[in-house]
Amino acid sequence: MGRRLPTKQSGHKICIVCEGDEEYDYVSRLKELQVWSRQYSVKPKNAGSIDNIAAIYQDAYTNDNYEAVLIFCDTELAPYEQYNRLKGKLTELFGTVEAAVAVIFFCNPCTMQIILSHFEKVRLKSNQKSTNRQIIERLTSVKDYRATEQQRGAITKKITAENYLLLKDNLKGLSSEDNEIPSTNFLKLLSCLESNDIGWIKELSELLESED
Repeated sequence: MGRRLPTKQSGHKICIVCEGDEEYDYVSRLKELQVWSRQYSVKPKNAGSIDNIAAIYQDAYTNDNYEAVLIFCDTELAPYEQYNRLKGKLTELFGTVEAAVAVIFFCNPCTMQIILSHFEKVRLKSNQKSTNRQIIERLTSVKDYRATEQQRGAITKKITAENYLLLKDNLKGLSSEDNEIPSTNFLKLLSCLESNDIGWIKELSELLESED
């Protein structure tokens, strides 16, 4: 697959294709907090839904001057039809499941598992907002959560550089197998973006382009 070579720039350009508003707002907040290495210039893109991710990803990968294009999304609940469809499309794009999995950073059952982990060690079992509203209100003071712009903004304002450290500690006990509830490999993404060693970008590129 042909790609344009990255142009000279300030910081290594990283694109994170976010499933929707919650993911986009969250990544934007972490970027604002400057908790990642200054080696990277991170650009979040809002796909609007998981079904749009593959097309937006391919466009960013082939047409934009990013050194790495990554994905941040939910798995939702079993049987994971949309999530597995995404993995299938990326497998077709790169030629191997290994390559597809390498660019996806997921949370099962939903991104709220990661967001709430800034405040307490939580173990969500459902992606339903109605099921999670009580714990969301207890930890964030946001009542009757429906993911409105105002509610999302109120929650992201409570995310700080200090409780970012708590987040990482609270996620350590979670499985990284995407078919387990709860689970996430988000710590791996944070580790990459915190590191001044950009070797992970080269390793990812070699993996993705080995089947081109």
